[in-house]
Amino acid sequence: MRLASSDRQLQSTLDWALDRMRQKGYAVKSKVTLNVEPSLAIMGYAKKEGEIHKILISEWALDSEMLGGLVLHELAHVYFTERGASSHDSDTLEALLEELEEKDGLRAKETECLINAFNHLQNVMVDDVVFAVMGEKERAMAKRFFAEWVSDRPSGDPVTDTELLCRNAFAVASLMRRGLFDKTSEMHYRNEAFVSSLGPKAEGEFEWLESFLATASTEWEADKFRDALESYFDRLLSLMRASSKLDDLR
Repeated sequence: MRLASSDRQLQSTLDWALDRMRQKGYAVKSKVTLNVEPSLAIMGYAKKEGEIHKILISEWALDSEMLGGLVLHELAHVYFTERGASSHDSDTLEALLEELEEKDGLRAKETECLINAFNHLQNVMVDDVVFAVMGEKERAMAKRFFAEWVSDRPSGDPVTDTELLCRNAFAVASLMRRGLFDKTSEMHYRNEAFVSSLGPKAEGEFEWLESFLATASTEWEADKFRDALESYFDRLLSLMRASSKLDDLR
């Protein structure tokens, strides 16, 4: 039966990932479960309920070659949460968004962009653990995965294009951070096409975002993390409120 087979596959994948984390010095101490959520549109995510961390994945993720990498990624989030990492204190994000709302006013679309940007910052940090745990075959799959994130055409909407610019920066930074980015790759040329189409000032904005994400430190204390996040959000907000062409920035 598919259900019984899926249950065995899930437990086997979770046991493999927990053991791999433990072998590499990143033992997860909490109870973790891995389950399928059939209606889930994204590949998967983790949440905490009481003392249990639940990793929920879509049904189609069961057949993906990236399943093991996904579970490792979500376990890395659990590991950072257990350590009390500043990047995983949700109060910091909520407080900063409230401040920006009071000071500048935020449209729903702008708030969504900032939350996605926060997720990129979290993910680039936790993936330090994931890349340390993965083998060569898994790293090669990860390179292909990040290449698929890169957009090459802007939309003309400043909020959407800011979000795409940040996502491109996250994908490039994820590989640059581990010395895996190839400047002769299709990924590089797709990003170059996107940035150049936004105008001459876009290159500097991309470089700032890429450098910020590539060098973000997992060791930042709470105050340092908040200051860095505020600078990151201020930069993005100024881009979202510029014209659709970044070269019109004043």
